[in-house]
Order: sequence, then structure tokens, then C-alpha cells
Amino acid sequence: MPKLRVLAGPSANELTPISHIVNTFQTHRIKSNRFDGEICVHIKGFVDEDGNRNDSAYFDPIPLSSTGTSNGSEYIGVGGHKYGKSVGSFSSTSSDTSSVQSSSGSVKGGEQRKAVTWSIQVRGRFLVEGLTMDDVLFGNTFDRRLKLPWGSGAALKFMNFVDPTLEHSLSSEKPWALSPLISTMPYFAISHADGPTHGFATPNGAYVQDDTQQLEVPHFKNPGARRQYFSNVSKRREIPIETDDVITTDFCYGFLSFPEIRLNLPGGISFDLLNYWDGQPVRFVCCERQKSDRENGGGGGALKGPGDPFWVVVFQAVLDGEEPTPLPGEIQQTNGLHEDDSGEGADNKSAEEVRKGKEDRRRLQEDVD
Repeated sequence: MPKLRVLAGPSANELTPISHIVNTFQTHRIKSNRFDGEICVHIKGFVDEDGNRNDSAYFDPIPLSSTGTSNGSEYIGVGGHKYGKSVGSFSSTSSDTSSVQSSSGSVKGGEQRKAVTWSIQVRGRFLVEGLTMDDVLFGNTFDRRLKLPWGSGAALKFMNFVDPTLEHSLSSEKPWALSPLISTMPYFAISHADGPTHGFATPNGAYVQDDTQQLEVPHFKNPGARRQYFSNVSKRREIPIETDDVITTDFCYGFLSFPEIRLNLPGGISFDLLNYWDGQPVRFVCCERQKSDRENGGGGGALKGPGDPFWVVVFQAVLDGEEPTPLPGEIQQTNGLHEDDSGEGADNKSAEEVRKGKEDRRRLQEDVD
């Protein structure tokens, strides 16, 4: 049975392992000169690199009356344990750290998440001046050619059906597939500087819900209406992103199943992705549209590839009997602490140092045996 490592950071060259907080409702801080925010990951059937299985109430909410109380983005459970907070966590502005959940309520949210198998929630501020909703992209990038299975055309048709704004170059040397953030995210909420932020999911079944009320756009009856409206590039360009806006998203779907890592499509089409896996991690990237694309008009099929990143989340498969391979740019800690999660500094080791240390320990064990 394959296991998973999860990493996150401001770029693919600066990643911190966060498997230890997956499915815990704890958040990981991501901060750079381009983005300041936090991330929370849930994976149904998650088994970490050490073989530990940790289930999440995101997929099976616990009734609030039997567990504790809700306090904005912070959930206080039995024994006073706090979920949805990390030490030194992101705050929306210097003066306002309040948080709200959608008025749609947890019951409706739970119904919407019924078939979901994974969730990547992100909340934060984009710190680059002059952005519009057309300039922030989300999708997947890879470092080398993909081994695409027979029938992958059906998968691409399904993805284009789910997201008509998707652009891709999956047969290139460095494949990618990207869409504007606002037209691809299943759930998207935005708050201006003087408004409350939106809370992450909590164990009692409250979820991120769509909220674009602070934008000068029509009222959308559901996320699908919002995605359809912003599939028009001119509509995306009309909406600026201010550096003090707080955007909250939940990228959650159910067409991947874990821990076996299968792609399940409508019509009974299913792929065992490990049969086509060449060791590459799955990288979820939020990035800026390349400036050359903007100068050439951008949108409408003009995308040439990913631009500078805002944040990155990586899923890395670890096969049975194999040691996890540290990724290039991965930050490792010698004392088991993660700087962004603990709020304290820690001695960092490069991926190469970690790999060499493991090899030295293996040789030493062989000598002893």
C-alpha cells in the first residue's frame, strides 16, 4: 500500500514537510514577499510515510453539541484542544483578526463535501501590486515528461468539462495545467481590509463557503455560477486584487482515492495512477500569470506556462519498502520541529545532507549486522 508525504512552501525550491499536521485541522504558515497566509490539508485514507493512518472529521463531521464550541476560525474541542490555529499564525490585517463562517451552515456544507476525498484550504494575502483576478493561476506543474495512460484523453475532456478555463501543455518537456484561481476553485471567498475573514473547516462540519459579496459583481446562487461568470477573461480583468484583500479557497474534489491513488472518472473510467508513476511528486501550484502573457493580452488560450509562484503544495508517493526521497529544495529539521509550525527556529538540513545521513546510517547498520 503506497504512503504519502505532504510538503508546502512559497515555492518548489522552499518546501517544508507537513505530513504531521495533515487531517489535524492545524495550519501551516507560508510567508514570503509575494504571499502571506496559511494552509490546511485533509486527505481521506491518508497514510503517512511512517505507515500511520490518520483520519479526519472533515470527511465525517462530529456533531458540535457532542464535541465542543466554535470560536470563529478556531474550534475548541473536548479537553480544550484548539483546531485551525498554528503558533504565530497568519492574521488578515494588523487590526482585524476576526473570522466568520458562511451563513449557509454546516449541514449544507457537509452535503457538498459528501463525495470529497481531499481538500487543500488556503487563506492569505497576495502581496504583489497591480494584480487582477486574471493574473492569479492555480494548477499542476511537473519537472519532466509525463507517462500518460491510454484513455488520458477522456480524463482531459472530463477536466475541461469541470473547468472550461483550463489550459495545459501536458505533452511538453515540463508539463503544466493551469486555470485562473477564481474560475477553477470549487469554493472561493474574499474579504477586503475592513471586513471579516473566512474560517477554515472545523471538526463539527463547518466548511469554507463561497462569498464574493464584497466584489462589485452579480450575486451568485452557487459556486458554479461564480465559475461560469469568471470564465470570461474580461470579467476577471475587471476585478483588482488589493494587497490587503484576504482570499480563502478550498480545493476539494473526489476523483482521486487514497491510499491506493486511483483516478476515478464518470462512466466507470478508472486509472491506477501508480502504474504510470515515474517517481514525480504531484505539485499543486498557485502562481502569477507570466508578464509576457499579460502584455500579449493574456487569457483566451494565450497562456505559455507558469509564472512566479505564490505558494506550492506537494503530494509525494512512497512505495512499500522504500525510503522517502527528499525533494530538491526541501527543508528538513534535525529536532523534528518545523519552524513555521512551532514558531521557533530549528536547525535546517538540505535534502542532500538528509539523503547522505540516511545512507551513512544504513551502511553503519550493515556493518553492525
